[in-house]
Amino acid sequence: MAAVVGLGGMGFLLLILIPSLEVLSAEQREALSSAVAGRFRWAICSAIALLLLSGIYNTRYYFREIPWGRAWEFLTVKILLSFILFAIVLGLSIPFRLFEPLRVRRRQWLLVAFILGVVVVLISAYLR
Repeated sequence: MAAVVGLGGMGFLLLILIPSLEVLSAEQREALSSAVAGRFRWAICSAIALLLLSGIYNTRYYFREIPWGRAWEFLTVKILLSFILFAIVLGLSIPFRLFEPLRVRRRQWLLVAFILGVVVVLISAYLR
């Protein structure tokens, strides 16, 4: 469920909100972006926390129940892609100056994060 909320939020931002911001003045665009970012940050941080907890549980399950093999390879790829996804999303949503270069190209990085999220969900579906 957390992955669906996170992906849905990224899809909304990417496909609806960001293109719609172009009709606003620079001042209005900044005000709306700040308000949405504040709310989105809480949703994304909560989703990441839930995904980490469920991921730890599922890894424990795999460690005890599933023999090493192809499932572990997919699980490893899923974990690596998830951490890259988390880094991108946190970089886009946390208001530190360090991440400003990432936010300058917000739309491109959001697209990368969205694609990574879809790949992670597809790997999860395969592992079920």
